[in-house]
Amino acid sequence: MIKKSTGMAAMVTAAVAVAGLVPQQVMAESHYKGTSAQADIERRLQMMEDEMRALRSELAKARSEARSNAEKIEAQQQKVEQQLVEAEEHEKEHHDLLFFRGGYAKMEHARGNELLTAHDAVPGAPLAEDRDGEGWYVGAGFDHRLTDDLWGLTDIAAVDGEVMFEYKNFGTSTNSLVNAAGGALLGTGTIRNKITQFTLTAAPKIKFNNLGDFRPWIIPFGLGIHVISPPSSGVTVLNPGLMVGAGAEYRIWKDLFAGLDFRYHWTGDDLKYKTSDGVLHGVDTDGFTTGAYLGFGF
Repeated sequence: MIKKSTGMAAMVTAAVAVAGLVPQQVMAESHYKGTSAQADIERRLQMMEDEMRALRSELAKARSEARSNAEKIEAQQQKVEQQLVEAEEHEKEHHDLLFFRGGYAKMEHARGNELLTAHDAVPGAPLAEDRDGEGWYVGAGFDHRLTDDLWGLTDIAAVDGEVMFEYKNFGTSTNSLVNAAGGALLGTGTIRNKITQFTLTAAPKIKFNNLGDFRPWIIPFGLGIHVISPPSSGVTVLNPGLMVGAGAEYRIWKDLFAGLDFRYHWTGDDLKYKTSDGVLHGVDTDGFTTGAYLGFGF
């Protein structure tokens, strides 16, 4: 009976122990599973936060690029608008110039001792006059703007094309041939010539336009055609040559300019003529002019 009771007690004790162990194991397993799920949730949350952070960074970068592009577009638009305004102002300005000039003229060699201008070797003619080759001139011309920036080389200078004419007067002289013939045949009095020269030129003119209303300029070269009166001893009247010049002009009011210039003409003595014994002399048309001019922009 005692043995039987003891066995039952052992069985009851074992059952109680087993019953106590089962809840603990279940609780341990439940705790483990709970901890794992929480870690997984935290990991997922961390991934979501990283993705959100990356998205925010991309969005901020996109906004910055959009802002930068908008600023560039605005700056480009302002530049284009400024260029349009400058182009409109440039179109409104008058870059061509009509000018009238006059002043002092000087021949390198005076027209004396020629057949038609007092030659002392012609029988019956008056003695050659000792002239100084000084005179005066008047003329006119116009400048037409070719480029504002020297064909893209620099914006401190512009290039105009100039066409100009001038009339030069060097006084009078006796006509040897007419006086000799007239005196011998008709008994006429002294015949006098007016010594003149007409010049037509075409040249590029470089104007420096970075000094406001003051514009100096130079002519590096130009073509000149000279017509003399009376003709040379060889009865030639036309002589081509080169011209160089320099000057400056100032805008005195709106499109009204006043200026000074100096021009030198070189013709190479194309009108020179001599007889075999060297008695008759030809015409040297080299010389210069200097004076003032008044210009009107158009």
